[in-house]
Amino acid sequence: MGYSSKAVRKTVAIKGGLFMTATGSDHKSTAWALQIDTPVVVLNTFHTGLAIGRDLGRLGIRVIGLTARREAWGNYSRWVESRPSPDSLSDPPELLSCLLELSQELGVRAVLLPTRDHDINFISENWEALSRSFLLPMLPPGPMRRVLNKDTVAGVARESGICVPDSVTITRRDDIDKAERLCFPCICKPVVATQWRKPGIWAAVGSQKVRLVSSFAELKSFYQSFSHIDPLVSVQEWVPGDDKNLLVFGSYCAANHEVTASFTARKLLQSPRLAGTGVAVQALQLPDLEEPARELLRRLQFHGISEIEFKRDERDGRIYLIEINPRHWDQHGLGTAVGVNLSEALYRDATGQPARHMWQSGSPRVWIGDLEVIKHFAWVLRGYAPVKDLAVFFVPNKMPSVFSLDDLRPFCSLLGLPVRRSRSTAPSKPA
Repeated sequence: MGYSSKAVRKTVAIKGGLFMTATGSDHKSTAWALQIDTPVVVLNTFHTGLAIGRDLGRLGIRVIGLTARREAWGNYSRWVESRPSPDSLSDPPELLSCLLELSQELGVRAVLLPTRDHDINFISENWEALSRSFLLPMLPPGPMRRVLNKDTVAGVARESGICVPDSVTITRRDDIDKAERLCFPCICKPVVATQWRKPGIWAAVGSQKVRLVSSFAELKSFYQSFSHIDPLVSVQEWVPGDDKNLLVFGSYCAANHEVTASFTARKLLQSPRLAGTGVAVQALQLPDLEEPARELLRRLQFHGISEIEFKRDERDGRIYLIEINPRHWDQHGLGTAVGVNLSEALYRDATGQPARHMWQSGSPRVWIGDLEVIKHFAWVLRGYAPVKDLAVFFVPNKMPSVFSLDDLRPFCSLLGLPVRRSRSTAPSKPA
């Protein structure tokens, strides 16, 4: 794609891995020139939104972060234009009005990016109105519902020859005995992630995304604590192996369903261990993930950012599909650190620009969740986690999730220090 001198207001030329911003009509276009006139709107500004802001803001792209949470770290980033907004879960009609007003203010169709499953549901439910005002580089509602359903994805994986742990889906409280045939321990999780975020159920499940149960008796006891609110649940056999056996394929699929950028990684530590949130994730070249991950995405006719999680069985080395997240996730910025900026790949495709070839370097960079690692350290001190987990503090090539020398205010806010929020050029309807 070429740009006339009149058409190009701002471009970024990428040479030798360096990003060089240029303005004016005399800039010489290159194969990788990036036009950055289209702004990006991000829903929520915690780990995921902050990483999007940094990955795109450093390229000169205007990033507007909308959030109902004043304490979100991305609100203080130099790369994010922070604005208060209603929440996609609690106030969807108000958020829709806020977004449509913002689109009118911007005067262009900005790229709209979700960072939570609730954001995806909100966009899907308001697809017609939002697609007229924003660029939506993601699956439309019907195909997206298919991808968000863990049972459906597991079925597609099996048809593709990908190993999937044996599981049982419970639809009624009387059906719990069907899970007795499984080999325990098992993972108990919602069929659709947003189920457990409903009012009342999040507290009932102990504020956990999944729950590891060691026996059928423990499963029944746990199930009884929330099944009166929503009985639908998936019970899946646990694949033997520690946190380091959890593998990640992160990618962007263009509108033609082709993977244009990808990287692989493995988890070093989760909290709680074995069935929790990633605390430390290491970028690592894992060639044996390429074929199954790309085949799954092809079969799903996927479009957008995704994280596919696999687990390697410590008994025989076989790789099992665990889940797919059809959006940006907390650790996606790790890809940028090793040469694969998924947010840039998305932006190029959404704005009709040529893809830039990206290759994962061999650098074993390690993403560390600043707040999560501190919390896990407290768990170790209280005896809830083994002392060996402290080794994560000493791994080389660490990449903190919030701390950054060129963007210190988010980390200062995390520490509770008084810092001012990033600029907001116009007021937005508050939550």
